[in-house]
Amino acid sequence: MKTIFKFLSTGVLSAAIFAVGAVAGFGQDTAAATPNANCADIDGHNALYTKFLGVYKAKTLTEMESALSTGKEYLEKYGTCTEAFKDQIEFVKPHTARLEKDIPVERERAKLAPFFTQFDKGLAAGNADDVLTAGKQILNVRKDDVNIAFAMALIAAEKSTPANQFKYADDAITYSKLASSKLKSGWQFDRKYTEGPKKGSSYVGIGTYNRDNKDLAIQELNYAVAYQTFYGKKDQKNAVPIYYELSQTATGKDDPRIFGAIGDYYVAEGAPIGDEIASLIKQIKEATDDKVKADLDAQVKTKISLFNGYLDRAIDAYGRAHSVAKAGPYKDGLYKQLQVLYKRRTDKDSGLEGYVASMIAKPFPNPTSPVTPAAELEPATTTTGSAPSTAAPASTTVAKPVTKPMSTTTTKAPVAKKGTR
Repeated sequence: MKTIFKFLSTGVLSAAIFAVGAVAGFGQDTAAATPNANCADIDGHNALYTKFLGVYKAKTLTEMESALSTGKEYLEKYGTCTEAFKDQIEFVKPHTARLEKDIPVERERAKLAPFFTQFDKGLAAGNADDVLTAGKQILNVRKDDVNIAFAMALIAAEKSTPANQFKYADDAITYSKLASSKLKSGWQFDRKYTEGPKKGSSYVGIGTYNRDNKDLAIQELNYAVAYQTFYGKKDQKNAVPIYYELSQTATGKDDPRIFGAIGDYYVAEGAPIGDEIASLIKQIKEATDDKVKADLDAQVKTKISLFNGYLDRAIDAYGRAHSVAKAGPYKDGLYKQLQVLYKRRTDKDSGLEGYVASMIAKPFPNPTSPVTPAAELEPATTTTGSAPSTAAPASTTVAKPVTKPMSTTTTKAPVAKKGTR
């Protein structure tokens, strides 16, 4: 009985195995033998393909989305019918893939279109508020749009002036740094002039706020950062290193505004020392103890030497500014400032030109380096009479230069169409 049961069991198992195999084999044969039924639907195919031909060139977002839907439907139904519709499939596939890429771009463009309109109108009208408001919205989406950032930097720097208390100083600094960093990192100009003598050449920016020389563009952006930091934010210490870097460039060495700002820095830094000297001299006059007077006198001499160092640095900076400035009120103001400083330094009315010439013939001192004390050119009297004229100039100040581009030539380019952004 056990043997019979064993064989019976084996037979049942074998039958089950063969049955499964037969089912599996039947399924494979059926799939292989069953073609895509849609491949025989010539009329349906032709209708859908004709529909796609009518919409694949769509331009508006709604039409593009409809075209993509049609393309996908076609490929789902007939994409495997390579024998019947090979040429049509090869046409639909790439255009469907293109639409999938173009639609997100078009959605973004449609979203930003109102801001681009506001931006362009603001640039044309010189309205920094509109440009900056719209530009910030654009950069929230297109964070690497250097052309937008560059135009924002230039108009913010241009419109941020002493008259409006440097209203746009923060924006000028922020977007100048952003655009400058992109240019320094190797970003290439991606726009071309469409008219004028520079037609076909590349530039950065939008509308009239454009530049076609990368080095000069970077220098102009750096100048905007320096100027707005120095005068707008009243942060002279952080602005001076930028001014010095600019002074070492081929263009910057001939820009009087750079040296004039550094001269202003030395005057501001030296003024407290002059006040300290005046205070010490007053204490000497009031002291009754000879030892105290001697100690105070030694302090005065040390302070005067340091003050003289600041005077020399200021004369050097203003002298360089005066030497490259064009004739006019600014150059005249520089000369008057030099006369005041030279008088305080030497107690002389003559010899200014030679004194300045000997200074500017040497390399320009780095303003971030410590100021070296300088000896008196004439013996100073510190314990008798009135206090020597050591205070920094109070009433005679150099007129602040206007914040104009380092390159005075602005090449106009047509405002790019929104679709090219």
